[in-house]
Amino acid sequence: MRWIVSAILGFAAALAWLAIWAFSLHLFGIAAFERQAKDRASRRERIKQMGKLRYILIFGLLGYGLAFGLAVTVNDWLVRTSHDWVLSTDKFVMSSVLYGWFYGAMTWRESFRDPVPFPPDYPPPK
Repeated sequence: MRWIVSAILGFAAALAWLAIWAFSLHLFGIAAFERQAKDRASRRERIKQMGKLRYILIFGLLGYGLAFGLAVTVNDWLVRTSHDWVLSTDKFVMSSVLYGWFYGAMTWRESFRDPVPFPPDYPPPK
């Protein structure tokens, strides 16, 4: 039962961070979550201007990476009886960076993948 409560509290901490992150991005005029299909083209162009590294840092590491690291750390902190600050900090940093970098790179690749026409347009034979 204690594990379930700690998992729920870790998830709540991650959602709270995502709400703070989305609100702060909204203050700068950046939509964190897609709302309508018509906004996708303008968002895609804005993300292209932002660049891959900045996109991964803002959306991957600061957004979903920190939320994941916070959820893992809060869950681990509540379940275990020994509270080692060094181990918890290392776990938070490593899980945030690894998950955030992976998530940011994966969503960047999916955002700019061009659809393949069917049937494919092959160049004319020479």
